[in-house]
Amino acid sequence: MRLVVRLSANCGIEKNETPARAKNFTNEEVLLLSELVGKNRSVIENKQSGVITHKQKEAAWQKLTMEFNASTSGDHRSTKMLIEKWRNTKKTSTKSYSANKKSLYKTGGGPKDFSIVLETPVDAIVHDIIGARMTGYEAECDSDYVVASMYRFDKYYHLTC
Repeated sequence: MRLVVRLSANCGIEKNETPARAKNFTNEEVLLLSELVGKNRSVIENKQSGVITHKQKEAAWQKLTMEFNASTSGDHRSTKMLIEKWRNTKKTSTKSYSANKKSLYKTGGGPKDFSIVLETPVDAIVHDIIGARMTGYEAECDSDYVVASMYRFDKYYHLTC
């Protein structure tokens, strides 16, 4: 905790303590936040950046904050705190997914990496909300098809994407 000391006009010293840090979000609070964002995903995760969209997002976050605080018995959370927690939750889920995918394609032998975290309920909700931004896009056709058609293998083998 930091102590702030100010000199007043009458040369006296005033002592004010800075506000205490908020408690960490519990797993239940993160799950609730993810579910509430899922209900409002069309507004909150909208990629448009106009004035009207911005006002809609602000209103959606205000409503979400009221619902969140009414549903939890813990500390009061501000809209700013919830927005920041949602951003961090998306980052964490995306990193977890990437680490899992990276471990699947590892080569070179050695011991298996057992530190991989399994998908949590929050990760599943985040995946449903942000979709391909988390997992990437799958290619419909592999580049091998182009090479095969160049050599006219498609006469003998029916190659389609």
